[in-house]
Formats: sequence, C-alpha cells, structure tokens
Amino acid sequence: MEVQLFRIDDRLIHGQVVLGWAKYLKSKHVILCDNEVAGNDWESELYLSCVPDELNARIMNTNDTSRYLNNGVVEPEKTIVLVKSPQIVRELIETGYRPRNVNLGGMHYGKNRKKYLPYVFLGKNDVEDLQFCIKNGVSIYCQDVPNSRKHKISNLLAL
Repeated sequence: MEVQLFRIDDRLIHGQVVLGWAKYLKSKHVILCDNEVAGNDWESELYLSCVPDELNARIMNTNDTSRYLNNGVVEPEKTIVLVKSPQIVRELIETGYRPRNVNLGGMHYGKNRKKYLPYVFLGKNDVEDLQFCIKNGVSIYCQDVPNSRKHKISNLLAL
C-alpha cells in the first residue's frame, strides 16, 4: 500500500507540514528521509522537537528508508514521508523504493534556480532528477497546501 503523502519540501518538518498537511490528512506518522539529518544527532533532535505529540516521527537515511518502506510501513495510509529534494527521491528509486505519487510542496529561491511557481524554484540538477523520477513511473505534482490547486510538474517543465 502507498504512503498517504510523499512530499518534497526543502524545509522538511515545519508548520505547513504538521499543522497543514498532517492535520488535514489525519496522519499518525512522519518519516523524514535525509542522510545529513539522520547523521546529525543535534539536527535530528531539533526536527523531532517540531513534531506534535500525536504524530510518531522517525528520521532515517535513504537506505534505511528504502528498506523500511519496501518491508511494510505500519499504517502507510496514515504516513507522510518528507524529503528535501528530488535527488533524495532519485536515490530512493536507485536503492529499490519507488513512490507512485510525489507532492512537490516547496523548493524555495536559491542561486541558479528558476521560478516555476511561487513556492517551486528548481535548478538544473533538480530538473534532471525530476525527469529521472518521471521516466521511472513516478507521478509528480506541485501543491503547497491541501486546498490549493495541483499542478503536474510535467506541464511546468514542458515534458
């Protein structure tokens, strides 16, 4: 069974995710997949402190996340997976886990990034990683909050 929401958001765990998405979807679990955060106890603690008590949160690297998601998540229909970039989605595909649907919810302004939506700025590598994901059967849509309009990334990138 597919997870409830698989989201790319460069801010990872923040109010829009826990108050907007998790509350709206009535989620019970959050998985933050990030190699750097998983390897840094202080940063992990900081992110976990942002999660309300009613959500069970775990932080894992890409290899552990891939294994965990492939081996059966407890209540996938109540689980949000968060990654900070399309590169992480690509790494998950390369390690054996392929999400069906990915929500591109926030990649913000940065050097050498082009604006596609007010909340989506992508660099060359981001576009290449998204194209890789699409070629591997992943459907990707942009939507910042639950009640906003969905945009297919393939239309924005003119694929």
